[in-house]
Amino acid sequence: MTRFVLHRGLLFGIIGMLAYGMSRPPEQETIWLQCLWLASLPAGYLAFYEIPLRLQVNAIQRSLQALTVIMGLGFGMLSLELLRQQVVWSKYLADSVAVNAETGETSSNVRHVMAANRVHRGSMRDRNGITIVDTFVAPDGRTARTYPVDTPTAFAPIVGFVNPRYGVSGIEASYADYLSGSRNPLGQFFRLYRHDTVRGDDVVLTIDAALQQSVYALLGNRVGSVVVLNPRTGAVLALASSPTYDPRDLTPDLQADRGVDQLRLDASWQKLLQSDAHEPLLNRALQGRYPPGSTFKVVTASAALENAGIAQPDDITCPENFQSEPGAPPVVNAVPNLHAMTGDPASLRSVIAFSCNTAFAQYALRLGATRLISSAERFGFVTPEKQNAAVTLSDLQTLTSLLYVDDGFLDKSAAVADTGFGQGQLLVTPLQMALVAATIANDGVLMQPYIVENVVNQQNAPLYSHITRPIRRAVSSLNATRIRDAMRYAVTDGFGKAAQNQNVIAVAGKSGTAENPTGIPHAWFIAFAPADHPLYAVAVMLEYGGEGSNAGAALAGQVLAAAAQTVGEK
Repeated sequence: MTRFVLHRGLLFGIIGMLAYGMSRPPEQETIWLQCLWLASLPAGYLAFYEIPLRLQVNAIQRSLQALTVIMGLGFGMLSLELLRQQVVWSKYLADSVAVNAETGETSSNVRHVMAANRVHRGSMRDRNGITIVDTFVAPDGRTARTYPVDTPTAFAPIVGFVNPRYGVSGIEASYADYLSGSRNPLGQFFRLYRHDTVRGDDVVLTIDAALQQSVYALLGNRVGSVVVLNPRTGAVLALASSPTYDPRDLTPDLQADRGVDQLRLDASWQKLLQSDAHEPLLNRALQGRYPPGSTFKVVTASAALENAGIAQPDDITCPENFQSEPGAPPVVNAVPNLHAMTGDPASLRSVIAFSCNTAFAQYALRLGATRLISSAERFGFVTPEKQNAAVTLSDLQTLTSLLYVDDGFLDKSAAVADTGFGQGQLLVTPLQMALVAATIANDGVLMQPYIVENVVNQQNAPLYSHITRPIRRAVSSLNATRIRDAMRYAVTDGFGKAAQNQNVIAVAGKSGTAENPTGIPHAWFIAFAPADHPLYAVAVMLEYGGEGSNAGAALAGQVLAAAAQTVGEK
């Protein structure tokens, strides 16, 4: 009886492990392989003892039995792997788009794009109904994308492109099943016996087309990105990246000679891949990772307020330098005699406004690595081993923002201190820093960011509608209010004054200057407005832009002014 129960328990355990592993998405292939190999051990045991050969006369037969079991297990494991790849996750793998994190170059299943040459893909519209992307149908039934907006280049990082040789990217990839009409299998079946062109569904974005083009124009020829969010919903109102590309350069011209047109497309593609092009295919707002500089001090300040008994946020000093660990380089402030501005002793409000590095190094050490990590994770930052749990923009491929890269980095006091004021091994995306600003603006609640509002069919019936949902409370309402006040003070009296210049709405923000190995630092600025009733949150990141309090703050102020003028309170 005991043997019967043991064997049945092992059998159910095998089934459970295989089912769990089979359900893991392709990104978690390691978990599936672990489950598969773990399940093979009890499966081998059962094969030897539950299904014995009737004749076990000599050593040769026992050896043959062992060989048969081993070969059977190997064949079974291979069959399960094929089942997972070819059946369970076949559509996911066929539709997946891989993005090179360094260049932004996409790799996708070109067969889908080639098969879609005669598909009338659905349109993409902005939140006000303005068509951003449409489809042209040639007399012979072939189709190609059109871009009926003034500046198609401004929208390329979002909408992506469709090319029969180079695949798809952006929303064209992530919503391909809707746009191509393949979401309706029954309709696809009937179209096999009809000759009309397949008509896809329309995607409605959260983007404001006018604001998007304004932000792109403000960014100009500078290398960097800008993200504008609605802090109350998480909707992306604008997302600009520069340099970028013109999607028309990668779109076939159906009225031109095919051979000549293919040469044009190939030349355009090769131009985008040149080293001096500065990775125009890279959506820097989502896929660029940089040290955040002093913008991360908002996260450290939140941790200090949430753990006030330990961090003592208003019992702080701002010395010229601070020794975080014996033998380690001291933490220094970017501006000499900063204590004259912050006061001595200082307050959390003043050290945020005047961006005191030594004060935030002290906060970080008082908190310790565990509390600092915990608070940062509530804002969406992750450690490398938790990347699968990161907050991402589900509509587009987004890199995660990391607290460190090397295991055990925060075991050293100097590393904790450096992280506290935004250096160390921190690597963040502009979207993540926009979420930090939006969370403080939204009374401490982190919202799920999104860029697709809904999908409708040709009868304008909704097929998909986004449901606004909070992810978690990152900081208490009371402490979020205190940080909002400090960020407003940073603009009125501190190092963020450039954000308020010629701006009729009250701006609150935090500058950041991130160290860069090439010498010229990156310029950051995160902000929201109006300060007393935030409607927009913004993150500005300018590569090699210098001091965040100058170019970064000025650009953030211009973007917020454009949002107030273009979007209003909608």
